[in-house]
Amino acid sequence: MARLRRVALDAAAAGLYVFPVQPGGKLPAVPRHSAERCRRHGICAEGHQGWEQRATRDRAQICRWWSGDESARFNVGIACGPSGIVVIDLDTSTEPLAAWGGATTGREVLDQLTARHGQTLPDTFSTMTPTDGEHLYFRMPERLELRNTHGGHGHSLGPLIDTRGGGGFVVGAGSIRPEGAYLVAEHGRIAELPDWLTTLLTPPSPPEPRHGEPLALPTRRANAYVAAILAGESAAVEQAPKGQRQITLLTAARTLGRLVGGGELDADNAHALLLDAAAVHIGVDGFTQAEADRTVTRGMSYGARAPRRIDRRHSTADAEGRGRSAGEALANATANWITENPHGRADRIEHLPSPHGPRADLDDLAPDPGA
Repeated sequence: MARLRRVALDAAAAGLYVFPVQPGGKLPAVPRHSAERCRRHGICAEGHQGWEQRATRDRAQICRWWSGDESARFNVGIACGPSGIVVIDLDTSTEPLAAWGGATTGREVLDQLTARHGQTLPDTFSTMTPTDGEHLYFRMPERLELRNTHGGHGHSLGPLIDTRGGGGFVVGAGSIRPEGAYLVAEHGRIAELPDWLTTLLTPPSPPEPRHGEPLALPTRRANAYVAAILAGESAAVEQAPKGQRQITLLTAARTLGRLVGGGELDADNAHALLLDAAAVHIGVDGFTQAEADRTVTRGMSYGARAPRRIDRRHSTADAEGRGRSAGEALANATANWITENPHGRADRIEHLPSPHGPRADLDDLAPDPGA
């Protein structure tokens, strides 16, 4: 359809970065070299780029994307980060929210939130979704990248309200789904995000981390302990539900970062392990490889500032473990764990201290708002 190509060109002319979305759907139609199958992060040798990196305002590229019988039917995705915008996504529900006066829409929740803060919302460009939701477009504050939030979790504005910023996208007006079309609800300029909303959506800076004391364990038990941490954090990331993916990945990265800081793990291998675990989420609901990479880097960097060391006590039974370098721990840990506990259960080491440190530490690092 030439109409959808015109929609994409008009959005680009308005300063928005666009990319193709599956016909009749809301999932990215790029990259061709998919992040789900690519074992690397960033831009790999084969030229892998995610939808956020490929989003463009270039007319020639847009015309190439929306040409031919099939590709002309692509819906239009708008990459919020490159476009410098934050989109407030107001959803609907059939269940009244008692804490919000029986509200059943994100619009009602937002209106109540606005009133509670004694504020008003500026007029801004907005669209209606095929399922009666609303997308309110706002300009991102300068020198600040706000990330995605999921209603009712982390630093979200409230239930039934998601936000899309860096690492997120929305489907643009004019796109079509089986339920109907995305329509412009209010024409005009995109307003600046109000300061009070910026404050609510900005996570606080983390406090200085507390350093843990070395954990004294015999070498073989220490290896099993490290292996159990790796297996547990990897499984937690893989199984993280929608709305908890980024905080789970961030927490896992912080945990492994502490062990990297203590010389127990190799940083590159730990980073790769977490990205492998997160691979199942890439491309789902706008969660990108770049976002996963940033989350792991951020969490490991923070965790390394509170190093976790294991004081290996040597004995005759542990002689084979002597002299192992910290870099070997990650490579050998899983094999050691499987050998000592072939069923993959952690019940033999339940009494060991938590690798996260005191429970209060888990809340020290505020999550990058995300999916």
